[in-house]
Amino acid sequence: MRKMIIKLLFLSLVLIGIGSGIFVNIKRAYNRKESQRRIDNIFTSVQSRTAILTNFYTYGDTLNIEGKLSNVLKDNFEGAKIIITDGTMEKLVRLDAYVQDNELFFSTSEINDAIELDKLALGNYYILLRLKLNNSSIPKIYFLNSEKNLSGIEYYTVTRNSENRKINIDLLERKMNGKNYKYLSVKVLSNKLPEDVYDFVIDAGHGGKDVGERLGTYTEADITLDYAKYLKEKLEELGLKVKLTRDSENSNSFNYVNMYNNDGRITIACKSKAKYMISFHVNNGNSNLTGLEIYSPTKSNLTFSKLIADRIIVSGANSYSNNSAFKKKDGVYVWNFTNPVIKQFQNTAEKKGYEPYQITESTPYQYTIREVGGVATNAYVDGRNKDYSKNEYYDSRQGIECYQVELGYIKTDLEKILYNREAYINSITQVIKDYLEI
Repeated sequence: MRKMIIKLLFLSLVLIGIGSGIFVNIKRAYNRKESQRRIDNIFTSVQSRTAILTNFYTYGDTLNIEGKLSNVLKDNFEGAKIIITDGTMEKLVRLDAYVQDNELFFSTSEINDAIELDKLALGNYYILLRLKLNNSSIPKIYFLNSEKNLSGIEYYTVTRNSENRKINIDLLERKMNGKNYKYLSVKVLSNKLPEDVYDFVIDAGHGGKDVGERLGTYTEADITLDYAKYLKEKLEELGLKVKLTRDSENSNSFNYVNMYNNDGRITIACKSKAKYMISFHVNNGNSNLTGLEIYSPTKSNLTFSKLIADRIIVSGANSYSNNSAFKKKDGVYVWNFTNPVIKQFQNTAEKKGYEPYQITESTPYQYTIREVGGVATNAYVDGRNKDYSKNEYYDSRQGIECYQVELGYIKTDLEKILYNREAYINSITQVIKDYLEI
C-alpha cells in the first residue's frame, strides 16, 4: 500500500511538471504572439511617408534626435513629440519644433534630458515622430529615416550593481505586407563594459608646463590633480569605472596647446567613451571675487550642476560665487561665446589664412566642455588652425556630458580649497550616487 501511494505521488508530480511545462510554453508562445501583434500594429499605424532624420547622437546617458518633415502647414501645426516604444510600453519625449515654408523642423529640447537610455529594459524599441495637427483629433505617427549615411551607435549604460547593458542604436529595414519600412531602432542587451569603456572621466585642469593659476608655492595643476585622484577613489567605491585624463606619470608632458594630441587630456577623455566628465579648475580674478562656480553645457538641463553646487554649499566647503557674468542660478554658470569674441576668432582666421570656425553664441567657450561633447556641444577643433592639433573626436556623435567645477578663486578661497577637499569630494560623490541612482 505504501509503495502504491509513493508511486501515485511520483506520478502526480510528473504530471504536474509536464502540465507546468506545457503551461509555461503556451504562455511564452502567447506572449511572443502578443508582442508580435503589438509590433505589427506599430508598422500598420504609421504614415506611408517617413520623417527625415538629419542626425541622432548620444550625450551623457541620453539619445538626441534631429529631423524634419515636409508638407506641414504652420497654421495647422499644434505640436510634436518623439515616441519610444517596444509595442507594450510607450514614452513621450518633448521636442523643440517649428514650421518654416511648410516644413517642420524638430529636435530634442535639452541635450542631457532627451531619450533616457539607461532607464530602458532589455528588448527592442522603435523611435517614432508623433505629430499633432489642429484639424485632427488623432495624432499622426511617422517612422524616422535618414537621407544621409548615418552610422549606428554602440552605447553602454552606467555601471549599477556591477551590471551594464549594451544599446545598439541604428537605422534598420523591414519588409511587411509587400512594403519596405525604414526606421530608427534601439536594441537593449545585457553586457559587461568592454575594457576601453568607462563610466566617468575626471579631468585635472592644466598640468606639466601649464601650471594654471599660482599663489605662492600652490598651483592650480597640483590642486586639481589632488582633487581628481580623490574623486576617482570615491567613485570607484560606488562601483563605477573611472578614468583620469592625467596623473603623476603623464602630467609632465602637458603644455598650453597639446590637449588635442594623441596623449592629450581631451583625447584621453574622448577615448574613454565615458558618459560623464568632471573637470576641476581654480579661478583667478580680482580680490572682490570669491566662491564656487559650476559651469554647464549649453542647451542642457541644469539640474545636475545645481545639485552639485547646492550640496557643496551645504557642506560648508565654500559659498556661492559673487561673480554675475554668465550666471544662470546660484553657483551655476553657462559660458558661451559672445559676439565680440566671435569676431576676434574670425579676425585671427583671416590673418592666418584659414576658414573661420562656425562658432555661434550657443557654442560653449570652455574647451573642456565643448570638445568632449562632439556634435552635441558644437566641438570645432578640426586642425584648420595650425596652432593646435586636431581633435579627432570633434564631430563625434557620442558626447561626454562635462561639468567644469571651479573650486573657488585662488586669491580669496585658497584656504577653503586646500582644507575642505573632503567636503567638496563627498558632496560631488553623493550627488552622483543619488542623481544616477547608483
